[in-house]
Amino acid sequence: MHKLPATPEIFLELQALLDENMPPIKKIIRTILSDPALTLRVLSLVTLTGHFDPLNSTITIAKVINFIGLNPIRELLENQNIFHDELALKNETLFDIHEYWKHSLFAAFAAERMATEMRYQNPEEAYTAALIHDIGKLAIARFSPEKSYRINKMYRSHSNYFKAEEKILRTKHPEIGAEIAEELRLPVSMSSAIFRHHDDHTLLRYKNREKSLELIVFVSNSISKIFCHREHANHYFYEGQENANMFLDFSHTQYRRVVRQVGDKIYKLIDDLHSRSEGLRHYCITLENSCKTVNAQTTKLKEAHNLLHLKEMELKIMEELLPKLTHGKDIEGLILALAQSVSTYVNMKYTAVFLFEKRTNSLINKVHFGLPPDDPMRWATFDLNGSKGTIMTTFKDGKSYNIKSYTESLGENCYSMEEARYVKNFPFATIPILKWKTSIAVLYVSHAMIGQEISKEEFEIFNKFCRYVNKAIS
Repeated sequence: MHKLPATPEIFLELQALLDENMPPIKKIIRTILSDPALTLRVLSLVTLTGHFDPLNSTITIAKVINFIGLNPIRELLENQNIFHDELALKNETLFDIHEYWKHSLFAAFAAERMATEMRYQNPEEAYTAALIHDIGKLAIARFSPEKSYRINKMYRSHSNYFKAEEKILRTKHPEIGAEIAEELRLPVSMSSAIFRHHDDHTLLRYKNREKSLELIVFVSNSISKIFCHREHANHYFYEGQENANMFLDFSHTQYRRVVRQVGDKIYKLIDDLHSRSEGLRHYCITLENSCKTVNAQTTKLKEAHNLLHLKEMELKIMEELLPKLTHGKDIEGLILALAQSVSTYVNMKYTAVFLFEKRTNSLINKVHFGLPPDDPMRWATFDLNGSKGTIMTTFKDGKSYNIKSYTESLGENCYSMEEARYVKNFPFATIPILKWKTSIAVLYVSHAMIGQEISKEEFEIFNKFCRYVNKAIS
């Protein structure tokens, strides 16, 4: 039920009112009662409690707010992607939530005016029942989008809406709406009015009984069509007059008075919407600015978090290396400790050290972490005289490289077909290890994921610790 979509503009207006320091209760009630889904959600905050009796209780939005306060209503509005939901709903179902809203609201106006005209004991109950009478249509669109699409498509090709529903769903929206009302434990009179708002055959049997909520909602549904379908306004005017006379014993004068009052209220609503749109626009601008501020703060927080993480990595690597740095004579042990620390604390998937072997005049991968058993990098050897590529260039020039994309565009010194077999398409970095400014090894590191580059901060850490090692062994 809480996933039933509300009209976005009303949803935002209600949020704006609830965000005020001293929320205007009357405006909040009026705004909630402007939307069927919001009205249902708020009513359910009380109707679903144990002490509410659907048989003998009446319920209004004012009673709900008086009973539970505003905080539960604020919680209802959290985490709603209203604009995305509305667009997706229209694309997936051909269901126009604004047309649905207009029909529901105009029916509610008509029900309230008729209830007042005939001195019905609770005009707000009549208003609420008429407002939510088509909730079944909204539920179909929200929870069966594919079937709703087929129904609306069939209806748009000049088919009868009821026949389209029966053919595709084998049920009708009044039955679905009444089932929702019963699940939410709304007063029985409301559930019955929703169930029978198209059932003129059954309602004819009530003609001589006390005028009930069911009859008011049925007639209000007819009157709403006058204002929603202006091209057929004359037809619906006389249809509404016939229903008002047949079911509620309204005279021609009474009926015309109700229609005129509903029309006046609709024009007033249009004027209110124009004035309220300015407040809504201001709220949206404020909201947008707040979002920008939050995004900026989030970015700063993320940067600070990343910096802290890097500092923690540096500290852990330093703790590992410090004992060996002070005894720099064990060169291979120091280089091994460096590679192991980088693999463990900087979270590099592949780490390798190519050591220079004077006897064969070549660079050989003698230390590696994370390489799969069948990876050719494990046995990589580069001849100092014949090989090219980034690893060999790093060794010869004593210069670090951070390779984001290993392609021929790197130039013939940094790219070779032989090396491409080892480094593949993964971004990687190479840093020379020097003794008295002469290269003795090359450190190779990679996240081993296409597109995941070595960050500028990580690259700086590798260079920093390789400089420490260089000083120790020199």
